[in-house]
Amino acid sequence: MKKLISIVSPVYNESAGLEKYYEEMTTALDGEAFAPYDIEIILVDNASTDDTAHYLENIAAKDKRFKVVFNARNVGLFLSSYNALSYTKGDVVFLMVASDLQDPIDIMEDMLKKWEEGYLVVAGRRAQRQESALLRGMRAQFYNLISRIADQRMEPGVGEYQLADRQVVDELLSIPDASPYLRGVLAELGYKPYIIDYEWKAREWGKSNFSMTKLFRTAYDMIFSFSRLPLRVIMVFGFIIAGLSVLFGIGVVILYLLEGPTAGRGIMTIIVALFFFSGVNAVFMGIIGEYVGRIYKQTRYGRRVAVQRLLNFDAETRKRAITPRAHSEQ
Repeated sequence: MKKLISIVSPVYNESAGLEKYYEEMTTALDGEAFAPYDIEIILVDNASTDDTAHYLENIAAKDKRFKVVFNARNVGLFLSSYNALSYTKGDVVFLMVASDLQDPIDIMEDMLKKWEEGYLVVAGRRAQRQESALLRGMRAQFYNLISRIADQRMEPGVGEYQLADRQVVDELLSIPDASPYLRGVLAELGYKPYIIDYEWKAREWGKSNFSMTKLFRTAYDMIFSFSRLPLRVIMVFGFIIAGLSVLFGIGVVILYLLEGPTAGRGIMTIIVALFFFSGVNAVFMGIIGEYVGRIYKQTRYGRRVAVQRLLNFDAETRKRAITPRAHSEQ
């Protein structure tokens, strides 16, 4: 009996390039390296607003290896892809193979070989990027920052283009994270990946759906999801403020003993200090509120994705999906 390979590819407004994606993916999968395996490709559409659905329907109609998940609304790239893992049946899973082809498909063969050698996780690392020097520099600084402050070290340059054994995928799905980031969750699980370097290509069609605002939002979410450093900074800063307040109080008492009452002095200092520490307190409350809000979201919703419809899935796979859904089959 052949082993099964599952491939997850997220899609959002990619109608201009889906035909090329299909051609390149099928060319790779029809090659000698994949001949000993059965294959399923999970295309997960994150509520595209163009005619992406039409192209996905055509692909699913002509090639039953391609299965499609249509989300009811846009839940974000990472949650959408993470949720799609619950539809996979493979002995090994490519966690996120981008449909824009910026991550090269041709290293999938090398990743598969390493899995056959016994590695449970094989990760692609973007050693070079075909993008502006500004973006490269910003990404490098962020990766260095997150690798230093995260509770578990994340390998700089490693994203979601990874291969994972079924054992690892089942462990990922057992974590009910409401805001999952695969690279962070994998780091927390502790599996040491085999890393393959590659060059991240420039987009050949359309434009990236990741604006600068979304990139900053992703960085913000990753810091609060995988690091407790902001809370520790608050605690340290609180001790410093408390210590300085005690020293200031001692100084006021000494000054009173030496010079007597000094009514009227330092009023502006007090006013400035009051506004300053009120602002600091508001920032601290905001940081704490961010963590509390994430706890609220986690306990109320969990990892919930509403799915509008499915293509080419059997009943058994739909039952194995671990999150609540409303769906229909065409």
